[in-house]
Amino acid sequence: MVSFGLVSKKMMKKRLPVLLHLLLWFALLAFALWVHFRVDRLDLPLSWVAMDVVQTFAFHLALFYFNWFVLLRILAKGNVLGYALAVVSTIALFAAVRSPIEVFQITQEASVTPKMAEQIAKHPSMLDFKTQMMQLGVMGLMNVFLSSALKVTGDYLRTERRRKELELQHTTTELDLLKAQVNPHFLFNTLNNIYSLAYQNAPSTPDAILKLSLLLRYQLYETNTPVVPLARELEHVEHLLDLHRLRLTQPELLTLEVQGDISGLLLPPMLLMPLVENMFKHGLSSAPMQVHLSAQNGALTFTTRNRIKALAGTQDNYGGIGLQNLKRRLELLYPGAHTISTWQEDQDYIAELSLTRLS
Repeated sequence: MVSFGLVSKKMMKKRLPVLLHLLLWFALLAFALWVHFRVDRLDLPLSWVAMDVVQTFAFHLALFYFNWFVLLRILAKGNVLGYALAVVSTIALFAAVRSPIEVFQITQEASVTPKMAEQIAKHPSMLDFKTQMMQLGVMGLMNVFLSSALKVTGDYLRTERRRKELELQHTTTELDLLKAQVNPHFLFNTLNNIYSLAYQNAPSTPDAILKLSLLLRYQLYETNTPVVPLARELEHVEHLLDLHRLRLTQPELLTLEVQGDISGLLLPPMLLMPLVENMFKHGLSSAPMQVHLSAQNGALTFTTRNRIKALAGTQDNYGGIGLQNLKRRLELLYPGAHTISTWQEDQDYIAELSLTRLS
């Protein structure tokens, strides 16, 4: 059903320009007939009107699409002067061919229609080739202008649509690459923790491996969607905290506090993890490490607080790939709807992420 829907959309995209062209010429045809029957009021025979409309439209169709498919290719190459000369030459040829036909039709009709003869007597210029060429040249120029305007506008809209599609594709690809970088970075840090437990022959090592398996299951099977429930993401954060608690002598120092109603809120998967990982990377394990989330009116604030290690220094060297990727993901996912800030209070380091709108 999905493939059928895609095929239908592609067919509609191909048919739409054709339908628009048909609509345009139908409108012009209706206008020409209205001019003949409501403005001229010469009571001309229907056969003459039909012949005049057919030959007029045949010439204008030829001029319109000759400019569309041939002349505008010259302009597309950047040759403006060449295009202008080609347009002038084409319109001159158009007027030179049509003017004798127009004069012949008027002469033939005047011989059988008194009102047409009266019009010629009042306006003898109707049979003047130069006058006819001037009038037909102006009409031809309007035709070319219309053709060029529609062609250029259509090409611009198609180019703009393709540009947006490419931007979306590029953004999606970049987000996938950023998320793919987050997962190995997280796995590297976690394996280091498990290695430390195993090296110390800690009895909590099996529990750490179990927690890691839960974390990997989440990343492998539940993060392939654009968004996940916030409650599920927080469960993933809790698993990570549990994993780190196994190596702490005072696990109660590591806390997670949630305020507000998070039911129904969605956010991109693995969005909160970089702040938590950097807290572990640069935080002093013997001091409190606090994670706090507040949700209110569809907005979210996520804060981590930790004591800085002596070797960590100032905020200039705080964070690495994880935070860089997080900032870039936020720019792509929440443009103008997020803030991320870090600051130092005495020996504590605080990182805060705010999202002003969530799904």
